[in-house]
Amino acid sequence: MASNFVAGADTRTIDWSIALVAGIVAMIVFAVIEIAFSWAVRSEAPLQPLVVYGSATLNAVMPSVHPGGGPKTAIVGAVCLLALGALSGIIVAYIVDRIGIVAAAIAGAVFGLAMYAVDLYGIARVLTSLVALRDWMSALAYLIQGALAAALYKIMTRDEQVTVEDGAHDLRNLRHAPLV
Repeated sequence: MASNFVAGADTRTIDWSIALVAGIVAMIVFAVIEIAFSWAVRSEAPLQPLVVYGSATLNAVMPSVHPGGGPKTAIVGAVCLLALGALSGIIVAYIVDRIGIVAAAIAGAVFGLAMYAVDLYGIARVLTSLVALRDWMSALAYLIQGALAAALYKIMTRDEQVTVEDGAHDLRNLRHAPLV
């Protein structure tokens, strides 16, 4: 006896590649915001936030080594942020997959603030270099990063409803058209 399997309405169809891209792009914007705040408001070196994240990463991976705080540490921080951006993009995509763009942006903003609390109040107890970024500017950067990742994911995965006028050809699915 043959049976047909039809996926239920509660199944998720997350586009993982778009989730990764949305998370990485949002994290790049996060880093730019942190760098701008560091330079303009905190009166510190522009790359100081990257150095802080790099120091925290190096202290977590190699606790016996003291990071120098130079460009190599900033590069480690940038790589860490990109990896965390990819991970947060996947988590946010899972959270906002079945809601609208505005609700997704709000949920992403809440997720960003939760990441701020976990990173700068939870993980900072162990990796004390993160305490230097515990301020309203970092909270705003986290909020923007979460909202942007969620909104980008929803925008890039939405299905556009295109109407084809009478007599016009629908060229969207040409790759599936027979050649002869």
